[in-house]
Amino acid sequence: MSDTNTRRRAGTVVAAPLAALAAWGLLRVAGVDFAVSTGDGHVGAGDVIVSATVAALLGWVVVRVLTSRVERPRLWWLRIGSTCTGVSMVGPNWLAHDVDSVALMGLHLVTALVIVFGLAATVPVRRRPPGLATDRPETCSCASACGA
Repeated sequence: MSDTNTRRRAGTVVAAPLAALAAWGLLRVAGVDFAVSTGDGHVGAGDVIVSATVAALLGWVVVRVLTSRVERPRLWWLRIGSTCTGVSMVGPNWLAHDVDSVALMGLHLVTALVIVFGLAATVPVRRRPPGLATDRPETCSCASACGA
């Protein structure tokens, strides 16, 4: 993995909780309580930061695995990321009501957009087969016969 990809992925891991925290803060100012039916009954800033960071780190792990084992890793990452986004909407639907539920789904969506598209930018469209040289063009083994 290149240093550029590592920096971009680390940037995504930092950006996801910052974006979620910014959205949480704006919604709190707008009057949303983020009341849920578990834990202490409210989603706080710490909960938002930890959840978004863990989600981004897990996304990084999935991207690493896909990049090394799947022929079309970006396609699979987008499929997995969008599916996880949909599945994550179950929690707010189940554990919160009314405005709190919609606000929590918004936090999930903001976080997912940052993670899915931030990491997608670091994933190749196609995986290069092992052993394929990148510094020289491919040549035919019968160069003298076919003129390649």
